[in-house]
Amino acid sequence: PNHFKRCDVAQIDLSKLPDALDTYLGDASQGSLLQQIIVEWWNKKVIPPIQANLDANGTNASSKLRQSFAPGNITKSPTSINTILVAEDYWEFVEYGRKPTRGGHIEGTPYLWQSLKTWISQKGIKPAEGQTYDSLAKAIAKKIHRSGTKAQPFLEKAFTESIQMELVNELNARFGDLIFSEDIKI
Repeated sequence: PNHFKRCDVAQIDLSKLPDALDTYLGDASQGSLLQQIIVEWWNKKVIPPIQANLDANGTNASSKLRQSFAPGNITKSPTSINTILVAEDYWEFVEYGRKPTRGGHIEGTPYLWQSLKTWISQKGIKPAEGQTYDSLAKAIAKKIHRSGTKAQPFLEKAFTESIQMELVNELNARFGDLIFSEDIKI
């Protein structure tokens, strides 16, 4: 016996579809489904590998950078969705390294040696006999200004094309679920 019934062909009014999706997904504002999907993707798929890479690189003295990663603003246009990840502003120096310094100090920011002094204590580094924390930090800063620092990639290694495709696939699945959950009139 045949347990399937013949279904009449149904038509979906595509002109109503974008409005229906906007009703469910919202405008990427706090609490919208779109925002929830993207934040979950950052928190479960992207940030953990970034943190693991920082740990593996040994570039996690204070955990300040590691703990700073958070999903940023999400913007939606008729043709695209854009999202950013926010982190401590020095993430670029860790990821890409730093060239020797040219130019002066930027007013309103700490001197490099001051930031290094904090880093030294967090790393548990002790100054040599007869040396102070200030003089050690200034010596390291002078070396960085003269030679730069080596790149220690953690972000690019984690933010792969396959991770990005996971978001695309999740959005496609959710869009598909919404499309097929709409009432179809025969």
